[in-house]
Amino acid sequence: MFRLFFTPEWFNGWDIVFNVVSLLIAFLIAGYSWRIYRINKDTKYAYFSLAFILVFVGLIFKSFTSGVLYFFPVREVVADVLRPVAGQSLQLSELFYRGAFFIQMMAMLSAWLLIFFISQKSRARLKRFYEVSQIGLFIYLVLLISIVSNFQYSVFYLTSTVLLGLIVLNYYKNYLNSQNKNTKRIMYAFMLILTGNVFFVFVSFFQSFYVVGELFILIGFLLLLYTYNSVKRR
Repeated sequence: MFRLFFTPEWFNGWDIVFNVVSLLIAFLIAGYSWRIYRINKDTKYAYFSLAFILVFVGLIFKSFTSGVLYFFPVREVVADVLRPVAGQSLQLSELFYRGAFFIQMMAMLSAWLLIFFISQKSRARLKRFYEVSQIGLFIYLVLLISIVSNFQYSVFYLTSTVLLGLIVLNYYKNYLNSQNKNTKRIMYAFMLILTGNVFFVFVSFFQSFYVVGELFILIGFLLLLYTYNSVKRR
């Protein structure tokens, strides 16, 4: 069965639990950002909400594909569903798995790209025509990288690492200007997620890096949740 890379068997299923926690956090942040947008009409929060909805979608597909790979009953159900379109011998099943991985990667890369734009110096973000027109180019690049990553997974994680590094740098600059504790926490959260992605790049060399990467990402999302609660209590 097609898979991007192999992971420690003893960890199979635990990563799904981690991802479910992270996607729930992403959904909460998306909902809260949308409520703020409805109140003050600042498009920054609308884009922030969209970004975390994309994270939510990406993690949903990651959890689904992992569940299919790990658990035989789930795999059998999916096989029965796919058989009418993938053939009785499921000769086209790999295409559907690649499609699921493609959606996961496209959603996550799009999310990080949006957050990168949002985290830039405060100004009329994504309102000027030339900025909005650039989105078409970035969408093309995200699509291209997502396709290539289906054949070489490290391309996806390397690209995510670059985008997350830029996000961390932007939040660091924002923190220096504002000295806001929540901005600092967000910076640390994305730094943890960045670290997790760095470990994922080298999973093909050391399978245990997958566990370490998942732990860093989970802690990063938990820190985002803590920041979300801090802001919400105000």
